[in-house]
Amino acid sequence: MKNLLTVFVLALAGLFISTISVAQNRSVEFEHSKWSKVLKKAKKEKKLIFVDCYTSWCGPCKMMARDVFTQDHVADYFNTNFVNFKIDMEKGEGPELKPGWKINAYPTFLVINSEGEVVHRVVGAYGADEFIGYMKEAQSEDKNFAALQKAYKAGKRDGEFMFSYLRSLRMANLGKEEAKKADAYISSLEKEDLLKKENWNIVKYFMKNPATDEFRFVVKNRAKLAELVGVEEIDAKIYRTYNKKIEEYSYFYPGKGRVYDKKGFDALVSDLQNSSYEKASELIAIALKNEYSRLNDWDKYAYVIDAALDFSLWKNNEKKFNYFDSAASMIAKASKDKAMLQRALRWADYASTNEDRVQYKSGYLATKANLLELVGNAEAAKATKSASKEADLKAEKEGTKIISIPAFKMGGMKPAKGKKK
Repeated sequence: MKNLLTVFVLALAGLFISTISVAQNRSVEFEHSKWSKVLKKAKKEKKLIFVDCYTSWCGPCKMMARDVFTQDHVADYFNTNFVNFKIDMEKGEGPELKPGWKINAYPTFLVINSEGEVVHRVVGAYGADEFIGYMKEAQSEDKNFAALQKAYKAGKRDGEFMFSYLRSLRMANLGKEEAKKADAYISSLEKEDLLKKENWNIVKYFMKNPATDEFRFVVKNRAKLAELVGVEEIDAKIYRTYNKKIEEYSYFYPGKGRVYDKKGFDALVSDLQNSSYEKASELIAIALKNEYSRLNDWDKYAYVIDAALDFSLWKNNEKKFNYFDSAASMIAKASKDKAMLQRALRWADYASTNEDRVQYKSGYLATKANLLELVGNAEAAKATKSASKEADLKAEKEGTKIISIPAFKMGGMKPAKGKKK
């Protein structure tokens, strides 16, 4: 009797496990018929159509298919609320439908009504719950992409609405349209309106150009905004905006009619020089370091780095040692002048001596060792190399070692970020 009971319990357990296994294998049910038939089904069932626009080479598309659309709650939501349609935009009807749907990146997810009108669009890969949240907006009569477009055309312009509208353009990967409409809205405001809470998200996420009167006004009135949103948030916004523009100048390359905007760069530096923003000097040090590197003007480059070290321009930045190490490494590659190399050695010594984190200290010591060799101090170079290896082994033992992965040559490969080039 006891054996029979054991068998019965085990059988029930097996049935339970089997049931759980089946319950965890639901996925979004996609139609694989012609688009015309999908439209008819949506009209008959009185549902919106969820469209997964993908390509065979798109990595994020595969991730969504594998990791998101196979989750039970995702499957339940989409199978209940939509007619789901999956289409390769490079095969079958894809090329024919692509222009009308204005697909410019992958994955693109559309919500289309039974009349064939796009009411919502989201570009990119997301986690399950975040993605469901975006799709729920498609079901809202006033929050979906088409509704926001209609309200904007009708003249709606309050701060809360504009944030939702500009966000929808970003989600749809319509960057040029987003920038144009954000700039138009920001420039239409009275300056004092930039200090109102209803416009803070517009300032935070969509004010990108530091070379405008509006941004200069925000910087000048940093204290007032700090009272509204906090010191850390306004300072982070100011720093990101300046730094992003500095990066644009740093990575400039000529070609296709592009001309370096020297006037704009000088104006940016001038704005920083005239600013009361406490990190202005640090940003100037970044801008000039990058500019003189771009110009291969190593005398001025070294002057900037020396000044940054002598006047402690980076004292409060967590990346200060990297700033000086990268400068020293650059001179080691670019110059054979011993006097210049000695200056670089001072920067490398500062970084390697003051850095306490072994995972970084190892690399900084390696830079210093290289410079010691270049200036002819072989004995010190050997000792510094040994110290570098010791720090590297310690970092490995602690599990903090930084492993560099070389970039693969992309020639002949399909893009892996979801946007076809």
